[in-house]
Amino acid sequence: MKSSLYLTATVSQGNKIEIQNPNLIEGQTVEIVIIIPQPDIPTPDDNQSISLEQRQAFLKLPLAERRRILENQAETMVSHYQQDSDWQELMVGDIIDY
Repeated sequence: MKSSLYLTATVSQGNKIEIQNPNLIEGQTVEIVIIIPQPDIPTPDDNQSISLEQRQAFLKLPLAERRRILENQAETMVSHYQQDSDWQELMVGDIIDY
């Protein structure tokens, strides 16, 4: 049977994490899972723009995370445009009718 231990650690200089616990035995093999929380970037409402701080937080995210967020937003927009066909009427006919 596996037991679990939940700890919070701070990454120190050199990107190191140190774990000390009296229940650990020297030489014992343990499994470690590291969960790195991502900053929350709220999605703006239709009438709300994001703040400079939110934009900077987004730019500080790893490229893969930014791509994932943008992909989710693009999928949301695809479903929006597929449901709302009013925009398609603008694409019909000449731009200027004489």
